[in-house]
Amino acid sequence: MLPEIDLDVVDVQAVAITAAPEGETMVSLEMAGGHIMNLIFSPATLAQLEAMLAMANEAHARERPIQ
Repeated sequence: MLPEIDLDVVDVQAVAITAAPEGETMVSLEMAGGHIMNLIFSPATLAQLEAMLAMANEAHARERPIQ
């Protein structure tokens, strides 16, 4: 198993949906120190990430409802 790496994200630079037949999506993040990290997701992996983020948002909303 590879070690985990913790990086501080300071800005979301871009989200790009490519025109490639594979339908990949790239998320470009600016890290502390100015380095750019590009994350490239296949459609299946992006769907998995979206589902996990939706569950996290739902849990957060239950904990802190809008008043």
